[in-house]
Amino acid sequence: MSSTLCLSSLLHIGRRSLRSTTLQKTSLPSQHIMVHHNQQQHHRFKHSVRVILTRDLPEGQMRGMYAGEVHHVAAGYARNYLIPKQMAVYATERNFERCGLVDPQLMLEKEVTERDEEEDNEDLKAADLLRKYLRNKTVKIIRNVDLNTPTLCHPGHVSAKNLRDKLSSQLKIDLQPHETIQIRNAHVVGLEEMEEKEMMGLIMGMEGGDEGVDCDTKVKHLGDYLAKITLAGGYAVPLQFRVERR
Repeated sequence: MSSTLCLSSLLHIGRRSLRSTTLQKTSLPSQHIMVHHNQQQHHRFKHSVRVILTRDLPEGQMRGMYAGEVHHVAAGYARNYLIPKQMAVYATERNFERCGLVDPQLMLEKEVTERDEEEDNEDLKAADLLRKYLRNKTVKIIRNVDLNTPTLCHPGHVSAKNLRDKLSSQLKIDLQPHETIQIRNAHVVGLEEMEEKEMMGLIMGMEGGDEGVDCDTKVKHLGDYLAKITLAGGYAVPLQFRVERR
């Protein structure tokens, strides 16, 4: 594989690693699988409560359930049978503490939150990597011009698809379908000397298009321009491009 594919490869490897890590971290222990089973049980009862079993239940309608497990049961079954016979207690925060257990629902919510935060961090890292790579690079697009108006492209224009294609051919960056390009259709004077912070200010002030869709803006004049690449997580990266006369 050519060395010019290094950035594209890094980005794709990073995304695959994130998905692999996410899949591994979503492999829940048996206790969480039991929670899913309990949630299915919950739909069978119009009026149900969560209980913590304090004894193994070898018989009856909950046979095969064991002490320490958390289940949804019919409210009447808990009130009239399990609780009076000291087979279970209501799944309250205080009772979890008394039993020395952690509420599996809270554990599941915590894992989901941590996984979302990790995905956000990986998205931010990918955006920073692309931003640094593009910082001193300009995509060049050549167009014919109108003989009577030397700065007007004729025939033709520059669209988001043209930029996507040039990113791939010139810089070896292949954007994913959900990663979009929005063009700022105004010539930028002194773009090469502009600080990144100022560029970010220009592109963040742009009106966004439909989510997951490139803009339909078309540049029809020669000059230096800015575009906004939006990556996963909504992170934006400025792209400099220049339309030159053939």
